[in-house]
Amino acid sequence: KTSWMYIIPVGIIYFFLYYFIFTWMIKKFDFKTPGREDDDEETKLYTKADYQAKKGAGADGSSQQSVEDAKSSMIARGLGSKKNITSVDCCATRLRCSVADSSLVNEKILKATGAVGVIKKGTGVQVIYGPQVAVIKANLETYLETAPDIEPELDAPAEEPQAEEAPKAEEKKTAAPQAAAHALCTPVAGDVHPIAEAPDEAFASKMMGDGYFVYPTEETVYAPSDGEVVFVFDTKHAIGMKAADGTEYLLHIGVDTVNLGGKGFEVFVENGQKVKKGDKLMHFDDAFIKANVKSDACLVIFTGLQEGQSIEMEKTGAVKALDEVAKF
Repeated sequence: KTSWMYIIPVGIIYFFLYYFIFTWMIKKFDFKTPGREDDDEETKLYTKADYQAKKGAGADGSSQQSVEDAKSSMIARGLGSKKNITSVDCCATRLRCSVADSSLVNEKILKATGAVGVIKKGTGVQVIYGPQVAVIKANLETYLETAPDIEPELDAPAEEPQAEEAPKAEEKKTAAPQAAAHALCTPVAGDVHPIAEAPDEAFASKMMGDGYFVYPTEETVYAPSDGEVVFVFDTKHAIGMKAADGTEYLLHIGVDTVNLGGKGFEVFVENGQKVKKGDKLMHFDDAFIKANVKSDACLVIFTGLQEGQSIEMEKTGAVKALDEVAKF
């Protein structure tokens, strides 16, 4: 009984003490407590779910896996769900899938995952992603191992409204100086053509970028410029390159040559290797390629051109390896 006589008064004293001290500190230092934030600012009260999500992310960005799973889930939905997908493969630029029912494929959802194009041929679906497709394929395969047979319903993403065209500034009498043109060389001897004539819809429509291609008369591929080998595709038919000036491009030998599984190709370089213009990159068996796939066209695709940049052909027809054939 005696102890309660002391506890209650002490508690009352501490209550008023804390109240006045904290009130003074909040006003003195302008702490942004709920209800006192600026007009354009909101103090967020975090839920347990927010805390767990933040904790899961970690300081090292370990939430990347959940981002990859979300993208893989969306790709699966776009392909009509896991149950509709019968096989998953890829080449240097595109995800190649077979589906049970192609009418379930939703191109709008697939393009929302970063695809630049979708090609449907019967039960075959090609989703064009570019050189990062190998990572996308690996993530999708991992996701499909534990994914539900039927993905949750997802409305197709609405198309983004077109931004209003900004008013054009008055043209100056003196034209702005143009950037120096980049001369582009052919990596192989043969007959060179603009990319729009390529024997493949995805390349011809420039889904992956502008470029040109060669019907080869020789079987050795040379580095068309100084630079670095970014990647050699597992099936050896494609090499990602980065020129010394930063220009990124893809050397893709033949159409559908991923199906050869590396047969008919010998590669002389590896990932990360520095090369000089004229260094041998690859040798291929042209007769074998012609006999087994759609085309032996050797494509040079510029995947990193800036907006407004395009390839301008300087030469077509018969060329030798390392001839200048185009510029941008």
